[in-house]
Amino acid sequence: MEVSSLNKKHEEILHKYMKFVQGTVYSATEEYNSSKFLDFNDIIANIINYTNSFNNTLTSSSRRAEWAYMTPNLLLYSTIGFLAGVKSDKNSELIDELSEDLFETTVDFVGETTDILESIKMKEDIQKRILTEIKKK
Repeated sequence: MEVSSLNKKHEEILHKYMKFVQGTVYSATEEYNSSKFLDFNDIIANIINYTNSFNNTLTSSSRRAEWAYMTPNLLLYSTIGFLAGVKSDKNSELIDELSEDLFETTVDFVGETTDILESIKMKEDIQKRILTEIKKK
């Protein structure tokens, strides 16, 4: 699945995060038929299509962060909702563990994304300063 990303590093961590989310849902649905897992993959595809489309509408870098955090936020909320839907007395402990792991992994992913955004901003600022100095000469 093609995913819009900030750069190669961001693309790598996005795919890693999406695989983690898929693994989480797979673990939660092992005792169900495979259609529940496949249904969730459709949700992931819709989220990626939406965020890719949103990225295509950006005309300035000022909304880049909003877009960069959109995928993990939408995946987190949809996964938590999905887990709540399959939670039962029988699997309650598993679902709670999966939810906690999801929160921690999402926080890590968001932190890595923030680092990438800061690096991009720093490079852009340096380029602007260089161009400003060149224009002065």
